[in-house]
Amino acid sequence: MLSWIADQELSELLQRYYRGEAGLWEAIRERVDHNLRERGATVVARHLRFRKKADGSYEVLVEDAPAYAVDP
Repeated sequence: MLSWIADQELSELLQRYYRGEAGLWEAIRERVDHNLRERGATVVARHLRFRKKADGSYEVLVEDAPAYAVDP
């Protein structure tokens, strides 16, 4: 499992998402993929979770999910 504190852009997307704004999941997933690439991780099927911390930031939790991979 990988984890990190969300950057400002992802945090803002998550705040809007959890307030009920629709249509943000694709942008959230793309931002997480961008963060993964910055860390040198391969972008594959993953479970994404977000945990809000006491200071208002979000912890990003990413686990591999090979069962969700699509065969070519």
